[in-house]
Amino acid sequence: MFFCLNSDCQNHAAKGSGWYVKTGYYKPKGSGQRTARYKCKACGKTFSSNTHRPTAYQKKRSINPRLFELLVSGVSLRRAAELLEVQYNTVLLHFDYLAEAAKSHHAKFLKTIETEFVQVDELETFIHARPKCVSVAMAVRVKTGQILGFNIARMPAKGKLAAIGASLYDWTADERAAKFQEMLSSFVGCLKPSITFKTDSNTNYPKWIAAVVPHAKLERIKGKNKKQPIGTPKEYDELFAINNTFARMRHDMNRLARKTWSTSKAIHGLEKHLWLYLAWNNKYPLK
Repeated sequence: MFFCLNSDCQNHAAKGSGWYVKTGYYKPKGSGQRTARYKCKACGKTFSSNTHRPTAYQKKRSINPRLFELLVSGVSLRRAAELLEVQYNTVLLHFDYLAEAAKSHHAKFLKTIETEFVQVDELETFIHARPKCVSVAMAVRVKTGQILGFNIARMPAKGKLAAIGASLYDWTADERAAKFQEMLSSFVGCLKPSITFKTDSNTNYPKWIAAVVPHAKLERIKGKNKKQPIGTPKEYDELFAINNTFARMRHDMNRLARKTWSTSKAIHGLEKHLWLYLAWNNKYPLK
């Protein structure tokens, strides 16, 4: 819907089409297609049919769909810039735009659903160096595999890396409890009263979930023996929905691969990339 861009104009909040007139066309550099231009009758402010779109000031908006596909298919930001034949900074700007678009789509999606079976767990990775560990908490709908929410928390490293993280990077904070509960709060409105959470045997999950969804039923799955004798049938994975999502994320997002040069340099970069993967997994039409 059009509106006058001049906040002081009487037509700033106008509805309908009687308050502006068409004044011609122009060709944006990005698309080269004829685009209609209009003028407000009250103040004379001009605008086009692209002005009110999120992609209004993008000169290369045509790369958005392809960039989205590349970044959820194991391609790094720099390689995407080479494949699309654009500057790295252009990819960064469109990366930001796609992440914001994914957030917007997800907010609308959460208002349309109700669910009663959810699996939650955490994926561990790192930022810049292995001693700087982070945890990605995530919730997945069991029946559809759709991602309901995620959050990233700093956490201390384990084993020999713990001392390096503390001395070299001062990486000792543990934000998992607060970030996990913040993640649950982001989609609590779409949970049915009969909601059931299925988790692994982590002793923290019952209290973290109860703090946000006190009426939730909790099913905890004990860990299975990973060293099964050869030839024995594989045990059924009761946390398949969340485990499969994490496995696909490690395959489709190069920064999450266990052995990779494409490490995340900052938490906000990882967060934006996760928003793109959420949109891909939930089939949001990012353009």
